[in-house]
Amino acid sequence: MSPGLKNLTAVALIGAAAFFLWMVHPAESGFIPRCPMLQVTGLYCPGCGSLRSIHYLLQGELTQAWAMNPLVVLLLPVLMVLAAAELLFRRYDLSHRIPVRVIWILLAVYILFGILRNIPVHPFTLLAPPGL
Repeated sequence: MSPGLKNLTAVALIGAAAFFLWMVHPAESGFIPRCPMLQVTGLYCPGCGSLRSIHYLLQGELTQAWAMNPLVVLLLPVLMVLAAAELLFRRYDLSHRIPVRVIWILLAVYILFGILRNIPVHPFTLLAPPGL
């Protein structure tokens, strides 16, 4: 498969997924499974609420998106720009362009967010997605 066709396929799949999430509320769909970590342990993983957050972002409801998962609201634009640059300009080879230190920092932020959102004390309870 040519690189152009791969890019077109990736854009089409991402567009279809975005359209689906725009149309269907993940919590009300009945066929999108709940977080396995939440079901097994009762703890919120760092990604809990991310599909609902993306749904609200696509609906233009930033406040609701933030309430579901603030980490998604902060990192999704960065990931979208990196993905667009990769697809359009082929300038970013992420394995060579992002310093290892940055990857470790992002991993630490991800883990810390997962820990903080499970502390049952205000203001950390604001990090937990409502209604899960």
